[in-house]
Amino acid sequence: MRRVKLSVIVGTLGMLLSACSILPNNPPLETYRLAPSQVQVQVRPSKLSLSIPEPYANRVIAHQRLAVITDNNEVLAYDGVRWEDVAHKVFRNRLVEDFQRANSYKTILINDEQINVDRSLRLDVQAYQLQYKQGRPSVVIAVNATLVNRRTGDVIASRHFHAEQETDSAQLSAILPVFSQLNDQVNTALIQWTRGQDK
Repeated sequence: MRRVKLSVIVGTLGMLLSACSILPNNPPLETYRLAPSQVQVQVRPSKLSLSIPEPYANRVIAHQRLAVITDNNEVLAYDGVRWEDVAHKVFRNRLVEDFQRANSYKTILINDEQINVDRSLRLDVQAYQLQYKQGRPSVVIAVNATLVNRRTGDVIASRHFHAEQETDSAQLSAILPVFSQLNDQVNTALIQWTRGQDK
């Protein structure tokens, strides 16, 4: 397993995997964002409105640090790196942009409280992380999606979306492009599935 400097994300910061020195209380962090979207989805435009509220995410994902899961299921953070926003919002915000570019719905909103909309896409971001399996790093994105008819309150459909790809190394130059590629893959499937429910 290639050594990468990692810091503990839950609780106090721990020791680096590649050394025994203690991290400072406030280590310098570099901020990263996803590469520009390559999603190109062709769907029939809908006259309905869609809201995509803030997704649910556990404490590991609801964080700006890039989460790393080791072979023994220890939860760490990639040292010195953070997303531009908490990870589940990074995913949601890119999904909103992709829905808008696809012209899939008449209106796309990010908040449906006290707003009259036709559909609500509820998301549970279960994985957005670098994960080691048998010593080899992979990027993993997993999302549960539920489409709700806001007019009636009924659940229209639910589906699990999962994308995973092994990386050449655990260096940022290797893993960040894979995060962007898998994000595009999941978003493409999400847009096609969501529009497919409104026939």
